[in-house]
Amino acid sequence: YCFTVIDSLEESNGKSGTDGMEVLVRTEGRESDGICSDGGADIFIGNDNNRNGILEENEVTSTTRLCHGQEGLSGPQGATGPNGTPGIESLVNTSIVESGNETCLYGGLMVTSGLDSNANGTLEENEIIAMEYVCNGLIGNNGIDGSDGVRGHSALVEKVDPPLYLCPSGLVINFAIDNGAGNGFADDGLIHDNEIIDSLKICSQPLNHGPISDLFTGVSDSFSSQCDEFVWSNQQKLLAASGSDSLSGCELWLSSGTLATTQKLLDINSGSGDSSPGLYLGLNLLEREGGELLLFDADSGANGRELWVSDFTSTGTVQLTGYSGDGVTADSKAELWMGGLVFTDSNGKFMWTNGTIITELFDSPFIDQTNQAILDSLAEEISSHSQTSMSSDNDGLWFSAVRLGMGYEMHHLSNSGTLTSWDLNNFEDSTPDAILPMNDIAVVVADDGINGRQLVELNLSGQHNWLTSMTLQSNGNPTTNVAQGLGLNLLGDKIIFDAQTSAVDPTVWSYNLTTEIANELSQQVIAPGSRTNPVISNNRLWFDCTTATTASELCVSDGTSSGTKMIYEFQPGMTSSEIRNIVTFQNQIILLVNGEIDGFDTGHCLWSLDASTLEASLLHDPWSGLGNNSNAGSYGELAITSDFVIFIADDGQSGHELQLYSPLMLNDEWLIWN
Repeated sequence: YCFTVIDSLEESNGKSGTDGMEVLVRTEGRESDGICSDGGADIFIGNDNNRNGILEENEVTSTTRLCHGQEGLSGPQGATGPNGTPGIESLVNTSIVESGNETCLYGGLMVTSGLDSNANGTLEENEIIAMEYVCNGLIGNNGIDGSDGVRGHSALVEKVDPPLYLCPSGLVINFAIDNGAGNGFADDGLIHDNEIIDSLKICSQPLNHGPISDLFTGVSDSFSSQCDEFVWSNQQKLLAASGSDSLSGCELWLSSGTLATTQKLLDINSGSGDSSPGLYLGLNLLEREGGELLLFDADSGANGRELWVSDFTSTGTVQLTGYSGDGVTADSKAELWMGGLVFTDSNGKFMWTNGTIITELFDSPFIDQTNQAILDSLAEEISSHSQTSMSSDNDGLWFSAVRLGMGYEMHHLSNSGTLTSWDLNNFEDSTPDAILPMNDIAVVVADDGINGRQLVELNLSGQHNWLTSMTLQSNGNPTTNVAQGLGLNLLGDKIIFDAQTSAVDPTVWSYNLTTEIANELSQQVIAPGSRTNPVISNNRLWFDCTTATTASELCVSDGTSSGTKMIYEFQPGMTSSEIRNIVTFQNQIILLVNGEIDGFDTGHCLWSLDASTLEASLLHDPWSGLGNNSNAGSYGELAITSDFVIFIADDGQSGHELQLYSPLMLNDEWLIWN
């Protein structure tokens, strides 16, 4: 809007002067005080006089205060009344304030809100309830001309509608520099995502949360252990999910993140048969220009289980592979790499596809001709294993496979097609797993045939270095259970993992890459990561574990003995909280866990824990009430985006369905206009 106002001024020849000051905008949450009895937010605007990129107090030229409405006193509960008439929708409008306005001398923005009494979708003058100004700062002097061939980039401002899955009525004002950051194009007059410097976000009501599906209408479950895959596409702004409406079986559904937009995309296995999209390979998003592609396995009922691709349209959802019988089995694995998907098929082959072409991995189009000739002679020697695992980094693909003459060992294929193999066990298979890639090296867990399962470092010269020599405490025999729960996690210069060196349970260990020393971090924290994958936040590893006095709860490790401990009890005492999923959002640990409030069990629902203050709070209980258990996380995972988390839970009315909640409600990123 500042740009629009400036652009509207009459053109005149300017004079060279000192550099102009940048206009900055800062928003701050406001606690309850004498001005805003129920809190609110302040919007500050001013010139960056000292050019430090921070709007300081002495630089503020305009302040706008938004106060939350006052909450009334609770009255006695009355009897249930008859159904009322439909509520009146609230609306928020913005309009440009021209220069010279009494309130905003240099122009700005006027934000009005009110109720749409006549339901015509337009906020008319007699419907306005509140009005606030966001004023522009003083326009700075013209700056000194830059050197030849060098010029600055324009500032851009745009008003857009908020996403419906978060806010049905509100506005978002984006402030950007047209510098082509990320995948944008400089000086094209358009705002691209990576060019946005800051945003002002206002919603007329609390951000949306709750169910976004009811595929199998009524209290029946739309999801099960064989039909619970889902993934959010940021490019398409769509959720893809496998679910069942009972009539057509387990099929592919799409949603824009609201209940009304959740629709079946295609009945791949026509009739009541289950195509079960993503049953073995999951739902994989492949980024490309024009929008992401969805790659998944499915059974059409006629051609067996094959690889499919979808551009999120019914006509663009087609079968890619065509094997004689199933092309994808329960042993198949998948990994995104080099602009495509690497997967293992029913013939033990490693395959690659970009959603259009499909080829054996060693014939992929990105492999140079010199390496191609070498790989042609080796391709028949390498096949997948039932326990094959893959992991990629900037330099290539690390994978375990069977190679003729070596057995089941580790391999690396570079981005240009150079193949490196390691024979870690001269007697039999080393059976590698738990791959931790670090570009030119990787650390894995493998068996050398003598010392049991240990950590080993692989480098791209083909050499390897065994890092640990752990033994069982009882008899000195080699370890057999390493990184089965936590896997391998890099925290600074330490690798955090689990290992069983006693006859009881695995414990938490670390290996220091600098000192080359392995240590058991705690004998009290046992069975780490037995229920869910760990996450890293606030320079610590967070995971489920068990102790002698707390049963299964949330634990943490910073790589030291003193910093490895049970960190929070969601169920005090010997009752287990049964953590099912953990993700991170900014400084919050988001969990699907069975918690307790004031002595009452909440059942499995969505909780958060502040990684700094260690304060826990119940975020969303889909089926609230004493004794009710939404059983969140019984099916599917806890998926997270920059805006929200999605999980499957039972709300007591529609069975196990998709639920959405935005952790953005935990901070001041959105101004809620009550």
